[in-house]
Amino acid sequence: MPADRYLHRPATQIRRKDRALADPEWMDRLLAAAAFGHLALTWQDRPILHSNLYWYDGERIFLHTAGVGRLRAILDLGPAAACFTVAEYGRLLPADTPFDFSVEYASVILYGTALEVTDRPAKRRALEGLMSKYAPHLQPGVDYTPMPDDDIDQTSVHCIEITERVGKHNVKPADYPGYVYRGEPFIETERAAGRYTIKAKELS
Repeated sequence: MPADRYLHRPATQIRRKDRALADPEWMDRLLAAAAFGHLALTWQDRPILHSNLYWYDGERIFLHTAGVGRLRAILDLGPAAACFTVAEYGRLLPADTPFDFSVEYASVILYGTALEVTDRPAKRRALEGLMSKYAPHLQPGVDYTPMPDDDIDQTSVHCIEITERVGKHNVKPADYPGYVYRGEPFIETERAAGRYTIKAKELS
């Protein structure tokens, strides 16, 4: 059977059927919990990947950027077909041969349409959703000043309207042989070496 048969399958059809997970509640939990996501678009046949913090409201993905930039420029042209993914990895799973080594993971891939959110109340709701996700221990009006309209107007808020999605996972019991990846934490290494980004903002 030719390898290109995979190109003609539905986007949400997983090759490893044993690892596909289409449970909506499971996907909702991962989308709500993941730290950041990756948004893929194309512009004039050029692939564009945008990684960012995001907020999932149970129906749509919201993310924000500055008022100018590549993502904003693409969406200024109109709604765009988009793919978005989040993932988390767990333990590495050894085997008798490297070919059979594996890893625990959980991921969701979704497909839909990316567009700019222009309505101020909708933008405010999305930005407040981001704050509630990433700073749930801080209270607006107590720990920080609530966002004024000027700040909201200067922020680009983007939305992904979801049409299809699929989950995939490989999670083993706690007593299944496995070990934690011991890679060196890059950001902590940068901090220890004094390579900080404390400088005036520069735009290109």
